[in-house]
This record gives sequence, C-alpha cells and structure tokens, in this order.
Amino acid sequence: MALNGGQTPPLYHSSRPISVDNNQLRIITLFLLALCIGLYFYTGEQETYYEQSAKPVVNDMLMEIGQWEKQALLNNLSAAAKSTISDQQVEQLLERYRQYGQLQSFEPLAFSRLASVFSLIGDSKVNYQTNATFSQGKGHINITVVAEGGSYKVYNLSINPVL
Repeated sequence: MALNGGQTPPLYHSSRPISVDNNQLRIITLFLLALCIGLYFYTGEQETYYEQSAKPVVNDMLMEIGQWEKQALLNNLSAAAKSTISDQQVEQLLERYRQYGQLQSFEPLAFSRLASVFSLIGDSKVNYQTNATFSQGKGHINITVVAEGGSYKVYNLSINPVL
C-alpha cells in the first residue's frame, strides 16, 4: 500500500531522469571499442619487443634462481625489491621455495598483456607465467621483471603448487 496517495515514488533522486540518447551511446561504445583495439595492438607490440629483450634473460634468470641459493636470488633482485625485503624475509622465501626442490624445466613463458596495460600508468613492468617441473613436484611460476642497469631484474616472484 502506497503512503503517498497511491503513487509509486520515482527511482531517481532528481525531478528529471537522466537521459542518454542513442547517438551518445554510439559515441561512447565506439570510443570504448577503439580503446580496446588500441590496447590490444599496443600489448601485442610490447609482447614482440619483450620476446627479444626480456624473455631470454628471464629464462636464464629462472634457471639460476631455481637452485635456491641466496646470492643468486639477491643478484637478480631489482633495487625496488631489495629495498622492501629484509634479509630474514629472503631466508624465509628461500626456505619456502626449497620445498619444491631445484627447478628442472619449465614450459615456454607466457607474456601477460594485462600487466603490460597497467605499465601505461606506472613503471614499466613485464610479467610472465609458466608451469614448471621441480625435483619435488610441479609448480606455477609468476615472475615480474623491470629494466634495470641494461638488463632485467626481478621485481616480484611467486610460485604456487600445481595439483
């Protein structure tokens, strides 16, 4: 039962509803479509570029780090990563990853287009993912690298078990 004389209250706050005509919707839709297409081509160019420059470095880096020696990890960490992680945290991380055993092999690295898009609004970071075989089982590796000192260094590394 309506308390206002049988009339249902409006679903909008102002006395005038918001109105978007078809031409405005078409312009908005075309703009968003053009943006998505542009980002698709941009990230494709980024993937091609990093295929030549970053991917070989990351391949070698993973095999070196995957032996879980502290110095190898520290040598490959970016300055930003080193500034946020303590020596104790490095030890804890290595202890956790040593449970997987030594890295034996991994599938071809898959470039992350999403991380490439986010690099447009921040520092340029390159992200790869892969499934790997360790001496104690399988895991999924996610590694983000940044350009530093003429090469690439680890900004973030995570490994999770593959069941």
